[in-house]
Amino acid sequence: MKALYLGEKNLGSLGIISIIESNYKMSSVILKNIDKFIEEDSTDYYSIGIIDGRALHTSSSCNLKRLSQLISYPVLLLVEENQPWKKYLEQIQHIHGVIKRECEIGFFLNSINVIQDGGYCYSWSIHSLKNDISEVFNEEYYASSGLTRREMQILKMCLEGATNKEISGKLSRSEKTISAHKSNILRKLGIKRFPELFIRRHQNNLCQ
Repeated sequence: MKALYLGEKNLGSLGIISIIESNYKMSSVILKNIDKFIEEDSTDYYSIGIIDGRALHTSSSCNLKRLSQLISYPVLLLVEENQPWKKYLEQIQHIHGVIKRECEIGFFLNSINVIQDGGYCYSWSIHSLKNDISEVFNEEYYASSGLTRREMQILKMCLEGATNKEISGKLSRSEKTISAHKSNILRKLGIKRFPELFIRRHQNNLCQ
């Protein structure tokens, strides 16, 4: 894995880089200052880009747009809750994850795994990030996992917060049938429950 870390060279950043390199064999992490990265006009490709929200906080809107133009690979944002991370989410393309900078190591590594597999991961409820779940619903990824059109339809409703009863009413199918579909979805995606998907609900406090 070749990762790009955009941030300042400090103990926190070096610690994060050390965690990545010690947990992924044959991995390398390139640390770059955001402004210098933009000046270099780099077109290098990385497996994943990790951006420190603290460094973004000092960048201008113009730089955010230019940064977005230079990145063509999935991005994980490390932010603090009081930072304007929703603005970053709107202005930088290819963001597949927004997580708390001080989250647990296990959650951080799992976020990288999910993103590299084509998924999305957040420390906050998706409803606080996007009004329309379809914007982060990766249909191609789910299809590659063997989900049928019906299963993807049900999955999308689940990610929007719909209950079995609500899905049953919308699709004119029994709740037992919906439950069976959901079991198939979990099996095909290789997970045990829906909260393990790419949305981490705020009330779960997974990164406290």
